[in-house]
Amino acid sequence: MDVMNKNNLWSYADYLLKIAVYKTGNIVDAEDIVQETLLAALTFLEKGGSAENPKAWLASVLNRKYYDHLRRKYRKPTVCIDVISEQAEDNEIFEEIERSQEAENIRRCLAMLTENYREVVVRHYMKGQKLSDIAKELDIPLSTVKSRLYAGRGIMEKEFEMNNNSYAKQSYEPETLWIGCTGQTGLNGEPYSLVGNDKIKMNLLILAYEKPLTVPELAGAIGIPTAYVEPIVNELVKGELMRRISDKVYTDFVIFSEKDKMEYFDAQKKIAEKNYREIWKIVDKGLAELREQNYYKSQRRSAQQKLESHFVIRTMEQAVNSVRNEACGGLEPFSEYAERPNGGKWYAIGNRYSKDYDYDRSYHVPYGINGEWGSGISDFLNTKYISLNDYDTSLCYAHSLFEGMPSKEPAVKMLYSVYTDNKDAFSAVDKCCIDKIDKFIDMGFLSRNDEGRLICEVPVITPAERERHYELCGKFAEEIADKFHDIFMSLMEKPLEIPSHVKSYLNWMRYDKCCCYLPMMIVLKAKEEGIYLNGAEKAEAAVYMCVEQG
Repeated sequence: MDVMNKNNLWSYADYLLKIAVYKTGNIVDAEDIVQETLLAALTFLEKGGSAENPKAWLASVLNRKYYDHLRRKYRKPTVCIDVISEQAEDNEIFEEIERSQEAENIRRCLAMLTENYREVVVRHYMKGQKLSDIAKELDIPLSTVKSRLYAGRGIMEKEFEMNNNSYAKQSYEPETLWIGCTGQTGLNGEPYSLVGNDKIKMNLLILAYEKPLTVPELAGAIGIPTAYVEPIVNELVKGELMRRISDKVYTDFVIFSEKDKMEYFDAQKKIAEKNYREIWKIVDKGLAELREQNYYKSQRRSAQQKLESHFVIRTMEQAVNSVRNEACGGLEPFSEYAERPNGGKWYAIGNRYSKDYDYDRSYHVPYGINGEWGSGISDFLNTKYISLNDYDTSLCYAHSLFEGMPSKEPAVKMLYSVYTDNKDAFSAVDKCCIDKIDKFIDMGFLSRNDEGRLICEVPVITPAERERHYELCGKFAEEIADKFHDIFMSLMEKPLEIPSHVKSYLNWMRYDKCCCYLPMMIVLKAKEEGIYLNGAEKAEAAVYMCVEQG
């Protein structure tokens, strides 16, 4: 008796292809219909289904796929009376295949394809996209899509029956993991430098986050021989982004997913839209008091606006975070931060993004605040210390200025050389800054006067003036937090759950996504309604330099 199972499913392909060619009249459409039929059958078997007459059952399914093909081709509804009731819908097929044990074998086959074939196969069979949509999105002819799909299927069929590892999705669609941290980085920029732009490291960390895995399991999941993965894992363990437990390793820092961020997003948006006007009345009082300070009045107009931007961002973030810190039991003092190799004292934070993640259209990107980043130099031009502090927000992505630089030090030297009009010091500025002069001008950190001379547009204050500035931020942040305490606290009722084996995190991180977008939601709502930056040509960067004389 002929019994259909996962091992002999492909043996029916020639039989089905003959029927499909007869129906469609061309080999390309016939192959598509056969492939869809076999994938549907695979899902049926995974659900425990069986067929007494496999050929008749498969022919019935193929007939339905043929009518679906006609419906798509001529954009007409079709009713087929011989649809099998157990047969899954197309969307269910792709979901079931992704979850099934057989998916591991499919993933292994996908990992063997080069990118041009893998892209169309993943889009069509793993994501359910139509061939015409694939052609449009990849900007290639439909015939090219079909030929790549046909060639890709041929390679996969040859690989399908081979022994396999438990390949994960990261083997054919590597994700991106951006590393951040709180605390003091190591001498070589750890933890950032431990990962950098290395996609293999990123995806190993993602795979080992939910549960500990052996190195061979990680190698199998990512589709790289263990001999190559092992030294990478050893490096991550040495850098303390991973830990060992018996023969397994796991990622030991918090990684936030899009689901984590989305869970708290709508609640924050509602609070911002309902309360921004009352909150901004307090912010405006603070801005009025800032404008009366001598350190503010002594600045150029663009520098004054940068101090205002800094006041607004710091005050709003501090107001919300003070309630968050209360909910989490208070912040751990820096003295208790973990000592790390190479002089570091930090806790890493990760944010993961899918391969096709569209940062420009992300729902939450405009509301993120990349915290105040301070970096400085000692003993430069008769000063004891100079620091450059800035926030990175959608009003001005200030941190992008320093991409590609080894540190902020060259930028600090350049800005202060321009500020003091010291031509000798400026002539020694690192080439990485000179090459970015136009970007520093575009971002408002520098300008040129009518004679073409560079002008520093970053506000420069003393340590005493900085202390006064921070006191002002704290004063009005406290007023906002007191008045809206219960409203802000309502966001903290369900903090993020973190895998039990992960130990290297601070408790406030569990509450961070509960409220992290609220400060900028309020700022941008005020801007949208014209009560902040009304009439301004553009928002200035939230930045200042603090100079301590020697």
